Amino acid sequence: MIFKAISSKIKNQKSKIENRKSKIKNQKSIFFFFATLFIVSCSQPEMPVTISRLERCLFTVPVDSVHAHVPRLQQQYGALLEKMSLVLNIAMPDHPDYPDELAGFISYPDMVDAYEKVMAAYPDLEDIEREFGKAFYNYNKEFPDRNIPSVYTLISGFNSKWIVADDFLAIGLEQYLGKDEDIYLWLELPNFERRLREKKYIVPQSMEAWITTAFPFNDSINNVLNNIIYQGKIMYALQQLLPSTPDSILFGYTPDQMRWCRNNTGQMWTFLVENRLLFANDQFTIIKLTGPSPFTSTFTRESPGRAVVWLGYRIVASYMKREKVSLEELLLNHDYEQILQKARFRP
Repeated sequence: MIFKAISSKIKNQKSKIENRKSKIKNQKSIFFFFATLFIVSCSQPEMPVTISRLERCLFTVPVDSVHAHVPRLQQQYGALLEKMSLVLNIAMPDHPDYPDELAGFISYPDMVDAYEKVMAAYPDLEDIEREFGKAFYNYNKEFPDRNIPSVYTLISGFNSKWIVADDFLAIGLEQYLGKDEDIYLWLELPNFERRLREKKYIVPQSMEAWITTAFPFNDSINNVLNNIIYQGKIMYALQQLLPSTPDSILFGYTPDQMRWCRNNTGQMWTFLVENRLLFANDQFTIIKLTGPSPFTSTFTRESPGRAVVWLGYRIVASYMKREKVSLEELLLNHDYEQILQKARFRP
């Protein structure tokens, strides 16, 4: 009887344990279902982007056989080689001197050093390709009738971050070797410029260059207001294409500078209005407010350079909340005063 009682208890315990296991299994299944659902919902769609590495193609060519490789390079890279020749200030690809001048470029010690550093910093570009894939997926959704460019990397001889044409976007990777790179110290780049030479800025800055080229500034009146709203449109568009990228990276501000802008939006706007700077049209004032600099001298030293671009972005964001227009319609609208009026901007 005792044995039967114990056996019965064991069976009951086993039954309880099995019930608990079943509940735990169900709970785990529910957890993994929602975890998977969360991951899927948070992952961003992207289109396949493959970056073609011109720098690798050029710098692996034996110097004594450049002449023999030029036809293949022309066939593969076409107009990009021409644009690159302009940036490097060497002969065009169809000129007799081109092979010798290209050989001089790829064998020049400083350029060889730059290439080696680029390959050490960027042995592959898979993560950058994914980021471009997300950005161009959104770009294609917003502008279905516009080209998606081929993307290339190259060595620009420290002359340019990008080469942009109607159908391609080329990035000078030697411009993104990190803020502590010795070459930038030798080039005497200021601190605020070196800070923007990190890998995390490649895609946002390149997309900004692409959008700016696709939708250039166009107004017969070149004043402060038109410039800040135009740049605000570009930043608004950039945010739509890269929605998960922090604003501080999109704008090129430090986190502290980003906070300063958010906390001083009203004061900046009041200053511009009270000092009648919005309609100033002299280049000195426009560049002083909208050009690259360590801080905006019109404000405080805690402000970022181009702090007024944040104002432009806020005006455009207010406008887009009120007006039912597409992103393309926004970027094609050059009536900056109308945008300001319809935005009803109240910082």
